[in-house]
Amino acid sequence: MSNDTVRMLPLNTAATWIAALAALIFLALGVRALLAPAGAAAFFGLPVESADGLAFVRAFGARNIGLSLLALTLLALDMRLGLAALFFAAAVIAGLDFSIVATYVGALPALKHLGYVAALSGFGLWLARAR
Repeated sequence: MSNDTVRMLPLNTAATWIAALAALIFLALGVRALLAPAGAAAFFGLPVESADGLAFVRAFGARNIGLSLLALTLLALDMRLGLAALFFAAAVIAGLDFSIVATYVGALPALKHLGYVAALSGFGLWLARAR
């Protein structure tokens, strides 16, 4: 007999709140990229002013919104391993972001992306182990 009830991650755990906060931050970053792409690009570390560049920043924002909604769905469905995998994938994205920013404007402005790699990887590991 299968249990088809949907349950959320427990609301009384730090992992749940950190995952929800991270997903909402990524959602906010995505919305900012859609509404204010020039500011979002500057915050990312690669200022953009051309119309084509700003269109690409909006696409980057759409990516963040999609990943955020997936994270919130996995959170709501108590799918910790899926959520952990999503955080690991986000860490890979952050590592690639570091590489891109470092290539074009230098390693120092890109360092925050390495911080994101560490935080996202660490949290993904924590979620994976806390099953």
